[in-house]
Amino acid sequence: MKQYNSDRFRYFIFFFLITFFLANFQYLEAKKKKKVSRKCPPISHTFIQDTILGEGIYFQRAIINYNCNRHDTYIIKAHLKECNCSPMVLKARDNITALDKLQNIVQYYDSLYQDIIYGAVNANFWRAYTNFPIGPVIINGEIVQIHSYKEWSSILFNALGVPFIDNFKISGEIILNKKNKYQIQDINRRTDSTGIVVYNKYSGSQIPAFSLQKIEEMIAQIRDNSEEVIYNDSTEAEFNLEVMKEEFIKTELMSSIEFATPKISIKYLNEPSINSVINCLVIETGSKVMNMPENGCIISFGQDFGALKLPDVGDTIKLKFSTNVHNKQIFTDGVCGTPRLVRNGIAEHEAIKEGSKGKRFIHKNLPRTAIGYNRKKDILYLVAVKQTNSSEKTDGANLASLARIMKYIGCYDAMNLDGGGSTIMVIDGKNVLNRDNPYSSRRISVGIGIKSIDKN
Repeated sequence: MKQYNSDRFRYFIFFFLITFFLANFQYLEAKKKKKVSRKCPPISHTFIQDTILGEGIYFQRAIINYNCNRHDTYIIKAHLKECNCSPMVLKARDNITALDKLQNIVQYYDSLYQDIIYGAVNANFWRAYTNFPIGPVIINGEIVQIHSYKEWSSILFNALGVPFIDNFKISGEIILNKKNKYQIQDINRRTDSTGIVVYNKYSGSQIPAFSLQKIEEMIAQIRDNSEEVIYNDSTEAEFNLEVMKEEFIKTELMSSIEFATPKISIKYLNEPSINSVINCLVIETGSKVMNMPENGCIISFGQDFGALKLPDVGDTIKLKFSTNVHNKQIFTDGVCGTPRLVRNGIAEHEAIKEGSKGKRFIHKNLPRTAIGYNRKKDILYLVAVKQTNSSEKTDGANLASLARIMKYIGCYDAMNLDGGGSTIMVIDGKNVLNRDNPYSSRRISVGIGIKSIDKN
């Protein structure tokens, strides 16, 4: 009996100690969680650099503290009404399928147009293998890429340089006479044997385009792949040589179809733009290979237009490209990205609405690029957030943080651009995000910058 009571006492003590330990452990864990989930201080910033690039144009580097993270943020701020400047869309090598480092693209435009490009960032996402930019690209009134993607946003600039962010869709038509209007199927590429395709200088010097450009691009990507794995920014899909060969064969097939289609070469009689009529003069007709005219384009009629009476040399025709929204504005330049970050002063990204569901893309702290403007639309912001750097105790940004950052610096409307490994900001020909090697960066398709203009 005594042994029995002794055992009961030991069990009681053991049970009491276990209960006490568990209760104390839960208390400590709750206290720890409470400490970790402490309320973060309000958003704030500390300037590291604040430089005047030109009259009304500033370059700022700031550590922006938000949500208990420190974001190393680079900002180009352009007061559009105070500076002799305007936004400028930059296309690698002036070719729809070309890629290049943004430093080289800026240098090319500087030398070609003798403009001063104060600063630039990368813009459109682009597709692996074909290298086509994703979403609309417009440069000086000419469309490089017409098709929108999912419900992605675009920023278009009117003839005065005023920005508009929206879910733009662009359509085009050719008007041969009052009764004959035909929808334009595509710009600068043919995807099947039917429909009307318009080719401008961004497709190459002749149509069908000589394939040397594609061969050079394929060799370049293979060479780069030997040094590091290549990823497509939009899907993070690993580079695959077999897929690239298939895309190359497809391009060659479309080129052979294009060789036989009837075509006309036209000259613009007024400056091209979106939401206005472009009057054109026919200067050549035929098929096979046709050289790209200066200040004009080539219109190709697919195999379904076999019975159509084409215009003769000397005839005039009209082109018109229209937007689904803000169609009273005359647009001359534009790029695409995703998602919208700030809408009418409300900082809330719209990734799901625009068709992006990737958890990594939405939630992970990554290097990011964005563009936005203030409520009066007279200040334009180009922004890059540097990648996470443990030694400097700074973080990349997720989309929620990026939206809050854009509003904090002054944006009433803003959208995300291609980011990740493509994130770059160029000032004075150098990648300011990489102080150790300012001439290094990934090759990109499209950039957007601020250039000087002569208002006299």
